[in-house]
Amino acid sequence: MNQTATRFSLKRKLLLVSAAVLIIPYMGFDYLRQMESYLRDTLESSLVDTAYAVAGGLNNDYSLFNSYSSAKDNGLFIHELNHTVQLDGYTAEWIAYLDWSNTYQSETSEDSFKLIASTDDNYYYVLIQVNDNVLRYTSPENKNGIDGDHLVMVFTDKQYQLDRYYFVPTGPGSLLPFRYEQRFDEYGVETEVQLDVTNITAVWQKVEHGYNIEIKIPEYMIGEKLGFILRDVDQASPDSNYDTVATARAETFLRPNSLLRSSPEIQNIILTQGRSEGRRIWVLDQFGQVLASDGSLKRSFPENAFNILYTLLLPPAYDQFKDDLAGASRLQGDEVASALTGHAATRWRSSPDKKAVIVSAATPIWLGDSVAGAVVVEETTNNIQIMQRQVLANLFNKTLLIFLIVVVLLLWFAGRLSSRLIRLNKETSAAIDEYGKVSGEFIPSNANDEIGELSRSFSQMLERLQHYHRYLEGMAGRLSHELKTPMAIVRSSLDRLKEEQDEQQRQATLLAADEGLQRLQTILSRLSEAARLEQALQEAEKQMVDINAFLSECIEAYRLAYPDHKFELELPDARVERSINRDLFYQMLDKFVSNATGFSRPDSPVIIQLSKQDISCVITISNYGPLLPEGMEQDLFHSMISIRDKRSSETPHLGLGLFVARLVAEFHQFSLSANNLDSDDGVCIKIEL
Repeated sequence: MNQTATRFSLKRKLLLVSAAVLIIPYMGFDYLRQMESYLRDTLESSLVDTAYAVAGGLNNDYSLFNSYSSAKDNGLFIHELNHTVQLDGYTAEWIAYLDWSNTYQSETSEDSFKLIASTDDNYYYVLIQVNDNVLRYTSPENKNGIDGDHLVMVFTDKQYQLDRYYFVPTGPGSLLPFRYEQRFDEYGVETEVQLDVTNITAVWQKVEHGYNIEIKIPEYMIGEKLGFILRDVDQASPDSNYDTVATARAETFLRPNSLLRSSPEIQNIILTQGRSEGRRIWVLDQFGQVLASDGSLKRSFPENAFNILYTLLLPPAYDQFKDDLAGASRLQGDEVASALTGHAATRWRSSPDKKAVIVSAATPIWLGDSVAGAVVVEETTNNIQIMQRQVLANLFNKTLLIFLIVVVLLLWFAGRLSSRLIRLNKETSAAIDEYGKVSGEFIPSNANDEIGELSRSFSQMLERLQHYHRYLEGMAGRLSHELKTPMAIVRSSLDRLKEEQDEQQRQATLLAADEGLQRLQTILSRLSEAARLEQALQEAEKQMVDINAFLSECIEAYRLAYPDHKFELELPDARVERSINRDLFYQMLDKFVSNATGFSRPDSPVIIQLSKQDISCVITISNYGPLLPEGMEQDLFHSMISIRDKRSSETPHLGLGLFVARLVAEFHQFSLSANNLDSDDGVCIKIEL
C-alpha cells in the first residue's frame, strides 16, 4: 500500500510538472495580444500608403475632375445596378441601395420623399418613396387639369433641350407619363397639347405612410441633367394650392440636377493598383460625392476560423456583417472632411451591427494647389483576427502534441523510476535482517544516474556494514586472544604470590604481574587511540614543511628505532613543500613503517620514496614480504581490520593502526592506497599529496 501511494505521488508530481508546458500557449496568447497593437498600426500604415499611391495617379489630372466641379450639392448620383429591377412599386430589388437614397424635404410642410437612381447601361431606374398621409388621385373624368398628387420629371436630352414629363396617377398600378407640346391651330392660335409618352414606364404603388413610384427610362433619352418635382394636392379643387418638393428646390423646373456617376477613367486607374481581398477603395470629388469605387470589405474565411475556443480567448470575427457604406453615393466622416481640407487622416469605426471593426484612411487629391477630391481606403480588422486565430490554433495544436508527448514520456519515466526505486527498496530491505545483520546479497546497479549512484552507495554501505559485523563477530576471539595471555600472567602471578615465601621470587612474580597489567593497559590505550586522534584533529594546525628534509629526519629516527632493519630513502632533485601538521604526519608514517617492518623479511630493506608528478607528489613505502590477501586493498584502512596472526604473542594488534593513518590522511586531504608490488614479492603503500 505504501509502495502504491509512493508511485501515485511520484506520477502526480511529474504530471504536475508536465502541466508547465501549458505556459507555452499562454505566453503565445499574451504575445498575440501585444502584437495586435502592432498589427493594427501596420494595417493603418498600409491603408495610408495605398491611399497615397492611388492619389498619386490622380493628382493634377484636370480632365478627370472638371466635369464634376460644377455639380456641387444638386448632383444626382446614378448607382450601378448589379441585378435586374422589376417594376412593381415595391423595394425588394432596392434593398442594397435604400440606405443611400437622397432625401428631399418640402420648405413649407412636412412632405418629403426619398429618391435613388440607378442604371444598367440601357435604362435608368428611379425609385421615389413619398411620405404623404393623404394620397389623392386625379379623377379620370377631369378634363380641366390635374387635381391629384403627381410627379414632374425635368431633364435635358442629348441635344441639351429641356423637357418635362408628368406622371399623374388615377389609381395604383402602371401609368404612362405625358408631356405638353405647343402647337398652332388653323387660325394661328398657339395651344398646349397633351401627348402621351410610351417609351417610359412607371408603377405607382400605395404603401404605409405614403406611396412609391418606380420608373424605367431609356438611357438614350436623358442627357446630362435630370430632376423631379413632387406636387402634393390636398384639396379636391384643381385651383387650390399644392405643396411642392423638388430635387433641386425651386430651380428644378428650369435647371434640374446634374447627373453624377462613376468615372470609367478613374475606375481604370484604381484597377491598375491591384485588387486586394477585403479592401475597398473610394475616389471622391471635392464635395464627398463618389466618383469611383472598387473592392469589398467582405473576405473569405478559412475553415475553423470560428472555433469557439478562439472566440473565448480573442475578440470575435464574423464573415457576415452589415456594411453601411456598400453602394454609397456620398461619403462623410472625420477622415473624409480632413482629406477634403488637404490633410490625410484615418478613422476607426464599428459596423452598425458591431460585428466588425473598420479602419479607413483618406488622403487628398490635388489639382495644383487646390483639393479636387479624396481617396479613401477601407479594410476591416478581420484579417488580423483570422491571423491571430491561425497562429493561436497552430500554437495550441503543437502545444497539445508536445503536452501529450511529454505526458507519455513522463508517465513512462515515472513508471520506470518507481519500479527502480521499489526494486532498490526491496533489495535493500532484504539485504538486512530484523537484527540489523547483512543476510543477503545486494547487486549494485550499473546505471549512470542518481539512482544507480544511490544503489552503488547502498552496496558500499552494506559491504562496510558487513565487514563491521565480521569484525564484531571476530572481536570476541581477537580480544579473547589478546587478553588471555596478560590475564593468565596476572592470575598465575597472584596465585604464586600467595604461596611464594622467598622475597626474591615474590619480586619476580610481581614484575610478571606488572608486565601483564601493562599489556592490558596497552590494549585499552590502542582501543581509545582513534577517538583521541579524532578530537586532536579538530585542534590541529598546518604549516608549510619541506617534505624532503622531513622524510630525511624520519628515516634517521626509524634507523635508531628499528636497528635490525634496513631503510632506504629516495628523494627527487626538486624541493617539495606542502602544508602539513608535522606531528600528525609523523604519526601516520609511524603506522606504515611499523607495518612494513613487521611484515618485512629480515634481509630486505624498507624503501621510502618521494616522487614528484606534475602538480602532485607521491610518497611510497615498500617492503618485501607477505602479500595482501585478495580483496583487502581497500578494506585495509577500515577500522578494526587486521591480517596479523591471532596466535602471535607479541605486542597486541587490534586493526586500528591503518585506520588512524587514514584519519590523518583525510585531515590533510591526501589519498591512500595499498597494493602488492608488481613483482608479487611485497606490499607498497602510496600517499598522494
